[in-house]
Amino acid sequence: MRRQRFDGGLAIVGLVLIGIGSYAVFGGQIHFSPVAPRDGSGIGGPVALVVGLAFIAGGLYFLWESRR
Repeated sequence: MRRQRFDGGLAIVGLVLIGIGSYAVFGGQIHFSPVAPRDGSGIGGPVALVVGLAFIAGGLYFLWESRR
């Protein structure tokens, strides 16, 4: 039986993207601060939900591609 190849780098990138997207979806805000979140430095609401879902979809794609 042929063994399936696995790319660890793509898997790590996928997991990081899923983590960032989950934080955006469940946290309800995206912060754009280089060091620490400040008041008024983020975007919330539906925009954060859409961006979070896009990050999760990208992470799932990277995980899928890591198994090829």
